[in-house]
Amino acid sequence: MPEIVSIREAKPGTDETRGAWLRVLAEMERAAGSATDGVETPAVWLAPEGLGPMPADLEERARAIAARQQRAIESVQEARLTVSRHLSALRTVPAPRQTDRSVYLDVTG
Repeated sequence: MPEIVSIREAKPGTDETRGAWLRVLAEMERAAGSATDGVETPAVWLAPEGLGPMPADLEERARAIAARQQRAIESVQEARLTVSRHLSALRTVPAPRQTDRSVYLDVTG
């Protein structure tokens, strides 16, 4: 079994660096998927330190994750706008009033 190398110990241009980037990208993919699937995700994501430059062959995957994150942001913004509209509509409904007299509905006339 290969030794697990922390991201801080990964040396640029090595298999350890590539492995560290793969773990980071996988974490970002999970978070981006969770955001659109309604699964709770951590409130804050901190970029790992000492990761070194991204291997060129992972750039396309990173761009796809960034695009997925952007779609998730747009989806949340649309949902927020919808909720805001619904709340505005609800605010126009008058509150029920307490009354001591009976109220009848005339269904025949």
